[in-house]
Amino acid sequence: MTEEVTGQLSKDELRQLRRLKMVKEFLDELKRRGISADLPVCPVCKSPRIVDMTSFQDLGYIGSFQPAYYCLDCGWYGRTLAVMSNRPENDAVSEDLREAFPSLREETPEEEYPEDDEEPS
Repeated sequence: MTEEVTGQLSKDELRQLRRLKMVKEFLDELKRRGISADLPVCPVCKSPRIVDMTSFQDLGYIGSFQPAYYCLDCGWYGRTLAVMSNRPENDAVSEDLREAFPSLREETPEEEYPEDDEEPS
């Protein structure tokens, strides 16, 4: 079954777009105040109303060591969600990688990695 393209957003798509706009405006206001933040949003309905449902079973030897989340608006339950941030993309990615892989932060001499515009010899 194929969907007909009408050039208009459905009611659900409009609702999701409004929620994303609300979260973006909130992040912009925080940025104006000098606050960096990451806000989780539901991957289904884009609502920021997410509850952490992680229990001791999720974090123990029986569990998966991954947190679990629940959306108060659409009822989605899962372990992976989207995050909106007001940090600059390059800074956010670098910060997340530094925090995730602290043991790999050894300094590498620059001559091992030629610049993008230089031809390797």
